Amino acid sequence: MLRQLFETSEASRKAATSLSAAASVGERFTDVPRDFRFHSVDGKPRFEPGKAEEPDFELTVPPGAARDMCEKSSTDVADLGACFLRHLFFAREPEQKIRVKVHSGLIKLTMHGWLRVVIAGCPRVILCLAQMGMKGPSALASALSRLKNGR
Repeated sequence: MLRQLFETSEASRKAATSLSAAASVGERFTDVPRDFRFHSVDGKPRFEPGKAEEPDFELTVPPGAARDMCEKSSTDVADLGACFLRHLFFAREPEQKIRVKVHSGLIKLTMHGWLRVVIAGCPRVILCLAQMGMKGPSALASALSRLKNGR
């Protein structure tokens, strides 16, 4: 189900075209005992079993969040991004809360194309970030720092 979302949905394809070859995400699912990685190969999204070697960030996704992202996904990067952000920042129940550990700083994330992914979801993703209190580059950098430190 998630492989289909990450590799074949229009939203994932649009996001992957913004990413550099060095961009990657490590993913774990609370109900699956193995690691996965998401990265872009020749501008196409790839979701594969295995540990990401140098991920920009790592996600731990519970079944409820995975189900919501698959059910609510569309061709729109903003819809998928807003769904992800709701589960990352607003969910309280363990079945819904996505956990993240950021390994890259703002400059590296920008060079790897993640800022272009956020911009592709404009203005809804930026509005979602603003509703969470992240207004301006310094607020975004502060949030990244908290996520990098596991808070």
